[in-house]
Amino acid sequence: MSSRDSENYIKKMFREYYLKWDGRPPKEYERREYGFVPSRKGDVLRHVSFNDWREMKEFLAKNAPLHVYYSSAYYLQPSAQDMESKEWLGADLVFDIDVDHIYTPCKERHDKWLCLDCNFNGKGMAPEACPKCSSKRIDGKAWFCEECLNVAREETEKLVEDFLMSDFGFSEEEVEIVFSGRRGFHIHVENDVVKQLDQKARREIVDYVKGMGLILEGGRKKAHAPPLNASGWHGRIARGVYELLVGCDKEGAGIEEGTTKTICEKLQESKGYWLVEGDVCRAWLSLAKKAVASKRCNIDERVTIDVKRLIRLPETLHGGTGLIALRIDIDGLSGFDPYKHAVAFNSGEIKVKVAEAPKITFMGQEWGPYLNQVVEVPTGLAVYLISSGNAEVSP
Repeated sequence: MSSRDSENYIKKMFREYYLKWDGRPPKEYERREYGFVPSRKGDVLRHVSFNDWREMKEFLAKNAPLHVYYSSAYYLQPSAQDMESKEWLGADLVFDIDVDHIYTPCKERHDKWLCLDCNFNGKGMAPEACPKCSSKRIDGKAWFCEECLNVAREETEKLVEDFLMSDFGFSEEEVEIVFSGRRGFHIHVENDVVKQLDQKARREIVDYVKGMGLILEGGRKKAHAPPLNASGWHGRIARGVYELLVGCDKEGAGIEEGTTKTICEKLQESKGYWLVEGDVCRAWLSLAKKAVASKRCNIDERVTIDVKRLIRLPETLHGGTGLIALRIDIDGLSGFDPYKHAVAFNSGEIKVKVAEAPKITFMGQEWGPYLNQVVEVPTGLAVYLISSGNAEVSP
């Protein structure tokens, strides 16, 4: 069958989902701008607002868009057609953790890319430009495996628990975690203090979370090292150094056994800052740099700095996967499985022709690998494969 048949099938399935949709509105929803991508053509309908949430439900049921977005910003006139006329009132603090931008070894197994100009191709993370012809027209095929998921979850837990709650003092009620619908998570902070922060202030938050511009106190011969229970980045570095020395990376740390023992004992015993000198100081500074790299949080800084960002509306479908952008409690993050918990279509089967797909565990069962095969799969998996451009509906 044609790609038009597949697009019609996805539209039909999305409409079925939105006819029953009962998504919770975001805070002050009437002050937000909304945007929609109606079809695969990529056209964007934006500058839309709703004074009654029932209007949003009716819009989604009638139009079944592939993507639904809302603004992190609050406006006096959210439906105004130019940004200045909207009259900005403030914005939530938003973070995006996307495995697309984080290197994981598993990408060498399941991700591929192709230069659309010279057909040069490769495996793993897609480059910004083709290494052969320098073209930036790169088409990538990305998948989300358990290893990708673990990295995304770890980064999200690090951001929420270590930075937002521990360092910045936000409460669990002020922080919302949402599966992006594809390969990561969005974290929303709704708080009156952050609402008025400008781009410069948000850049400072980004730099802090990413560990940018940290100055490691002391010189190469003498420094003061923090204790394990120190607050902020000082304690984070101390714990990172300790983990490097006592964990599986000890040999890779390149530190002599005597120096390792000295630093570990001092970290275990010290209640305050302690002096490191000579060879121990040089070792400490080297380890501290590695600790910063391991403790920093990998976020997409553009999302956080942008005070007028459109981001995916929770509980709507992702047009590139057919999965739900699901809200997740921090306690439920460790057990979250998008291929089980974010599947919108849980009944029925359908035949599809799969161009290519690696082995995937979906709804608790293993499927694939497939290469130019017609197979009968669960509806949820069919929607996922078709939406991601890896399959078409088969007669």
